[in-house]
Amino acid sequence: MQEWQLRKMNTIDAQIAYLVGLNGRLSNREIARRIGVAEGTVRQRLGRLIESGALRITAQANIEAYPETYLAIVGVKIDGRRLNECAAQIEKLPSVLNTMVVTGRYDIITTILAPSRQTLVDFVTDQLSKIQGVRDSETYVVLKNFGQWIPADKLCRMIEDFKDERK
Repeated sequence: MQEWQLRKMNTIDAQIAYLVGLNGRLSNREIARRIGVAEGTVRQRLGRLIESGALRITAQANIEAYPETYLAIVGVKIDGRRLNECAAQIEKLPSVLNTMVVTGRYDIITTILAPSRQTLVDFVTDQLSKIQGVRDSETYVVLKNFGQWIPADKLCRMIEDFKDERK
């Protein structure tokens, strides 16, 4: 396949992903109409993007609609070079939305969602601090959010777990 054909395909994939990102409920027919390709092309490419793990279609919740929750960014410093091991352990903690190995002041940045102030305190003092290799952390509580949407499944699971804990 020639280079210009690959670029064209990537452009179509990007257009499909863009439209699905704006409205995950658009039909393949409507996406095809908007970008000027056949519906079968959209169906095949969308299927390939999803199957390959390049694209995931999920419900997203606006965290500002849940004022009782705490969204926080936590910078973590690690002893030695156990970055991947520590990141994998942090990612498994119940309040964690995502975890990234980064350059700069911290080794790992993680975003957490907590249903209460106490849950946030427990995350930092009990859960995170017990991971072997975590040397230090700094927590930034988000006061106002602009554009960060939360996967609805994680938000619902967190709310249900919190209700179960309070029983």
